Amino acid sequence: MTANQYRLMFVPLLATLILGGFVTTVGLITGPAALKYGVAITDIASQFTWFTGGVFLGGILAFFIFDYFLIKPVILCSYVVSVCLIIWLHFSTQYFLLPFLLSVIGALMAIVTCGGVTVITQQWVAKQRQMIMVSQDAMFNGGGIVFSGAVTWFVLNEFEWTSVYLIVAVLIGIVVLLTATSSFEPVLESEEEVDVVGTWNAGIILVGISLLLFMMAKISIFVWAPQFLQQAFGAGPEVGGQFMTNVFTAAFVGSLLGTWAASKVDVKYLLYCFVVLSMFSVFALTVVSSTSIVLLLAYGYGLSVSATFNSYVAFGLSFVEQPSHKNVVYLQLMSGFGSTLAPFVSSMIVDVTDSITSAMQFCFVTLFFVAISLVLCHLLHHRMVRSSSAALT
Repeated sequence: MTANQYRLMFVPLLATLILGGFVTTVGLITGPAALKYGVAITDIASQFTWFTGGVFLGGILAFFIFDYFLIKPVILCSYVVSVCLIIWLHFSTQYFLLPFLLSVIGALMAIVTCGGVTVITQQWVAKQRQMIMVSQDAMFNGGGIVFSGAVTWFVLNEFEWTSVYLIVAVLIGIVVLLTATSSFEPVLESEEEVDVVGTWNAGIILVGISLLLFMMAKISIFVWAPQFLQQAFGAGPEVGGQFMTNVFTAAFVGSLLGTWAASKVDVKYLLYCFVVLSMFSVFALTVVSSTSIVLLLAYGYGLSVSATFNSYVAFGLSFVEQPSHKNVVYLQLMSGFGSTLAPFVSSMIVDVTDSITSAMQFCFVTLFFVAISLVLCHLLHHRMVRSSSAALT
């Protein structure tokens, strides 16, 4: 690779790490944020729906923005504005500004992330492209390890709840520098748009719904697990931080192992194992009575969410003979919609029941329905394969 490509490689990788700085720390900063603004913890947790909603909206906007604007200026403008908004968020004491700041930051980060994926497709092919794509999962999970540790230290030392975002701002500054000094001229010839509309069938639609439910449960765990440990076991914030660190340590390793496993077995069986492990881990969290066991269960849960999204995408596209970008976008949007709903729905449940345990039980029930949906998907896929075999004979 050229020096320019090495610089460009870190643009999408760091963009994923930066997004992880916001997503993976929600459950650890809700308590300090609630104390600062003098509001209920459920109110703060629900505010992060604005961030995940912004990410969802930014993903939609990115499909249109890059039709009219070049990637380099979009990344530069988006990240410069993001840094300004993060600084504003850090120094602001106005609670009513949170929805605006979080949603705009989320949208801008999603736009840059989508732009980074486009850069990958323009600069690399085959195994190099695959390696960098998979590395994004590893960066997100690795970010969970780093940022969970950083937030725990900030909380224990009574820093502002937004202090971790200043680290994110520094990383954004590095990406801005890399972007400004790099050429984004495509190395590869742009592929002609294939005039093929993906076949929509019950299988891929049901996989999308299953993915939505899975992401809703996944992000809800991120939001409430640290608070659950403090309420159920009387533990301090350092235990919640250790729990999240364990989750993302296992997810980091799992994202690497999952890529290898996907090359050996049918991805749908890998997905089934992930969902069953996730359901078991969440159920066990609600019934064990020891923090040491909970911290061990964090490894199991982390492994269960390590490469699940990519497994869902691969399984969903297997229902379509000639997948189009619309099929991929559908799965991405269902994932984003599930993430958007998670803070709002789980906060509403905690608010109504006045118990964080109910949020964990909600996640288990949601994962149970995910498992049922995958059974139906399996039956549909089996019938499709059997029909295709009969047609060939």
